Amino acid sequence: MSKTGDHARTAPKVAVRAIVSRWARSLAEVPRWIWIAVAALIALVLVVVAIGGFAQAQTAPAALGADDEARASVYAVTVLDAEFTDEVESEYLEAEPGEKLLVMTMRMENLSDAPIGVGTTADRTKAGLVNTDDPLIELTGATATDSVSVWRADGSSGQVILQPGVPSEVMLAWTVPDDAFPDGGVSLDIHEVEIRRGAVILSSSVVTWRAAETFARISVTPTEAP
Repeated sequence: MSKTGDHARTAPKVAVRAIVSRWARSLAEVPRWIWIAVAALIALVLVVVAIGGFAQAQTAPAALGADDEARASVYAVTVLDAEFTDEVESEYLEAEPGEKLLVMTMRMENLSDAPIGVGTTADRTKAGLVNTDDPLIELTGATATDSVSVWRADGSSGQVILQPGVPSEVMLAWTVPDDAFPDGGVSLDIHEVEIRRGAVILSSSVVTWRAAETFARISVTPTEAP
């Protein structure tokens, strides 16, 4: 085998060793305090990552009270009045022994471009304001023992449908244990909306509102019915 061929094969290896040697000498000349600082910085980053320090910060819900509007992207709600009672004669509602009714009067507005139902589906839009596993308007501090009853404050019958851009006064009643809310205060978590379109092939035009982050918490003190 010729010397020329041997030289051609060994030349790249020599060049690599020379580069590695230069890097090694350069690294060896770096002061020790720099290595210590780099190691400390890496350790700090690992700790911050482990505790979720780089996770997206969650904004605390806005604290609201009666007559304050909670305005999401596609709906708005304001609690006008709240009351604990044993019955609502006009709606044939009556609490069982050991229970009571939490009745709220709300002003609701549909900010979307299609009708939505409160507690029901309207025209292929499942708004899910109440009576779902993850309601947009969520009672906190107690678990309701039954579905939420919904009716219009003006006494008109039929399902409560909110037309786009038309504020309406709506009544909602939760059945809760009699010992719920011992301090008298009640809170509602109001969620932002994640809109999903389509469910299955046969209902691809269905629009579903799903609860996203809690952007507001409404706290009120209901009165006691005589």
